[in-house]
Amino acid sequence: MKNVTAMVLLLTAGALLFPVRAHAVTLAEAQGVMDNYDKDVTNLQKSIDMFDQVISESKDKETVYQAYIGQARAYETMGDQSKLTQTSSLNDYEQGMAVAKHAIQVNPAGSMGYYWYAANLGRKSEVQGVLNSLISLPEFKENLHKAYELDKTNADILEAYGEMYYELQWVVSDSNGKAMDFLNRALRSNPRLTLAMVMKAKVYIREGKYPLAKKLLNDVINYKKPAYHADWAMYDRPHAQRLLDSIADK
Repeated sequence: MKNVTAMVLLLTAGALLFPVRAHAVTLAEAQGVMDNYDKDVTNLQKSIDMFDQVISESKDKETVYQAYIGQARAYETMGDQSKLTQTSSLNDYEQGMAVAKHAIQVNPAGSMGYYWYAANLGRKSEVQGVLNSLISLPEFKENLHKAYELDKTNADILEAYGEMYYELQWVVSDSNGKAMDFLNRALRSNPRLTLAMVMKAKVYIREGKYPLAKKLLNDVINYKKPAYHADWAMYDRPHAQRLLDSIADK
């Protein structure tokens, strides 16, 4: 009995001197937390911290790259949800651009570093106003084009091109047609991308095709398995409902 007691004391002392390290956070765990920010918006900051841990602990280049991509997406989303996260949207987008740059440095051949840099830059420019949007447009287009050149089938990149052409109606001829082309390509690549569906509805509304817009918006509102459930719940579905309400008498 004395021997057993002595061993327990020795093990206890050892644990105090050499505490057991908390388990390493995996990339999948961090992504899982971010993907559930609709349930708890603080999951965005939690996921950013978890991605930080992945970056500091992993020696695998692709894992580090994907962690930076996750952070860039989380910062962009946090900027969009800044009223709920009580953060500075401008600072969130700037942080998103910074970590997207790190992703590009880790993997210059990866498309999503350029995509998320462009996405955060675009949102930052919107916050700063029309003039800044025009000033930032060449840099935005350069990074989005780089992403597109690296991956011409990625639905998120194609949707961003569609959104860009939609916003450039006073600059680009047939902007609606170009926007619709990219949005259709995005949906062929990923039919569950509800953001592209919302953007298509906006093009229909601009063209006065209200029945087509209403059908598409109702489809978004009632969608069962969107590509990004949290984004659909927090942005796409409410946006679709507002658009539908705005054309109720059309």
